[in-house]
Amino acid sequence: MKQRLAIVAALIVLVFCAHAPALRARFVWDDTALVLRDPLIRSWRLIPESFDHFLFTDATASNFYRPVQRLSYTAEYGAFAFRPAPYHFDNVVLHAAAVIALFFFALGFFELFGIAKTKLLIIAALASAAWALHPLHSAVVEYVSGRADSLAALFGFCGLCCLIHAQRGKVRTGILLYIVAFIALLASALSKENGLVFTGIAIALVALRARKESTIALILGVAFVVTTYFTLRMQAGSADVPRLTPPAPAIVRPIIAARALAEYSGLLVLPLHLHMERDVESHPSGLNEASLRANSWRELETIGGMLLFAGLLVWMLRSFQRNPAVFALLVFAAIAYVPVSGIFALNATMAEHWIYVPSALLLLAIGAQLSALHLGKRLGYISLAATCCWILLLGARSFVRAQDWQDERTFFSRTIAAGGDSARMLVNLGVLEMNDRHLDEAKSLFQRALQKTPEQPFALIDLGAVALKQNDFVAARQLLARAEQNPVTAARARDISAVLEYRETGKLDLPLLRLASRTGEPSWAISERYIRALGESGRVQLAVIELRSVLASEWYRADSWQLMGEYLTELGYGTQAALAFINAERFDVHLHAH
Repeated sequence: MKQRLAIVAALIVLVFCAHAPALRARFVWDDTALVLRDPLIRSWRLIPESFDHFLFTDATASNFYRPVQRLSYTAEYGAFAFRPAPYHFDNVVLHAAAVIALFFFALGFFELFGIAKTKLLIIAALASAAWALHPLHSAVVEYVSGRADSLAALFGFCGLCCLIHAQRGKVRTGILLYIVAFIALLASALSKENGLVFTGIAIALVALRARKESTIALILGVAFVVTTYFTLRMQAGSADVPRLTPPAPAIVRPIIAARALAEYSGLLVLPLHLHMERDVESHPSGLNEASLRANSWRELETIGGMLLFAGLLVWMLRSFQRNPAVFALLVFAAIAYVPVSGIFALNATMAEHWIYVPSALLLLAIGAQLSALHLGKRLGYISLAATCCWILLLGARSFVRAQDWQDERTFFSRTIAAGGDSARMLVNLGVLEMNDRHLDEAKSLFQRALQKTPEQPFALIDLGAVALKQNDFVAARQLLARAEQNPVTAARARDISAVLEYRETGKLDLPLLRLASRTGEPSWAISERYIRALGESGRVQLAVIELRSVLASEWYRADSWQLMGEYLTELGYGTQAALAFINAERFDVHLHAH
């Protein structure tokens, strides 16, 4: 027991050392939507309502159902408001907790499969350390929005650990462990959609170590997890998620999957060129040398991925008879990997943080396989020393990578410089330049984005905003008209067009603002501008009517109630204004602090 506690303490120290730069980081990218702008995290009273909504309440619509992730933000907001350091600290703690859960799952798993105690502790410790320090997981640890993965892993590995011990415990203890296991598996799924893979792993685990009572408990537990999860998810309704680019055809997806496998494998072994916005699709840009060279590398990557797949398949088949523990871990890794392999159409072709869970299981499989080899004493020590050196190098790389997330400018700039120069990243950096009044730099970035993705709606609308700031009204009108053709940006295009009209004529176009507020999915930011415009033009009564319309469906918005109180006070309705202010404070525990 002392050895295990010492290993746990060492793992925690290693995690905090490798990710120390994250503690000084600010909110980056989606953090602004999930923390700074989400009205549902601002009061414990809104916890029940948070289960009825997908993420990104005040941003581009998503179908990400992750209420546990939102609950973690609710707790942090209540304690720390918008100070970023505690959020980042909690991210590091969650990753460390997931590492410890993996460590104890590994110990229980190897004991279940009869691995010698002298070996299981070394395998579990080294695999957990490699997983803890691997820089591929930077987006999970340094990125506040990335904690869904560590939450899912924490609950998932805890659930599997309880399931393993339930199969070996006494009847009463076993029943309690089964209950805890499947509650944890449900929490994993509610943390992130791919947390459901742990339920699939639980099924495989029981199938490989089947006992009658385990099978019955498994059926009941899986029914509980699946029924509860989808019942809760259906309460959130359906989301009309916009796609800026169509998904790859089904016939192309095996090619994408082969390339993704090759790229993930290279990054696992030698994580040098790390960045967000990875893409393994081919994007021909003419018969020039650069385009031909890039596509040639993609074809080589396809061949490499196919060879790797064949090698993994052979490894799995050979271990079926020779090493059941390795076979089981490879099955678990495959279950965790298939949903993010590229076979299915997701919002990207690959992402570094997607293999957070599969990589943990694969590292355990590799450790178990190496321990089964008869290397001899001298070669064994050399292999152990090489493994420890590789793990330390992973930690050093994680420390360097963590600094990429210090602030938004650093993050976007370094991502683009490292090869993640997608249209989306170029637009994000361009917005920062525009907000800092570096209009020429912003314009150049938006134009680069349009070269990569013609008619990219956000590039068009932001380029129009730059033209407006530069008083080029003709260009602004043309660009906004093009952006208005895309339903994703139509409302915002009309909203900015109203500003353009005011700049040109000095008149406020209230009908155009009203049209913008009613275009597409409801947007509080656009509706608020219309309502405030009504108030500023002396139509306070009409502004109150519009506010009541918003609050009829979005009653949880504290800033809406605050604005309602201000307008009712102006109209002389003191009692109603007081009630509005009370609601504002009920739905935002730090209303007057920001």
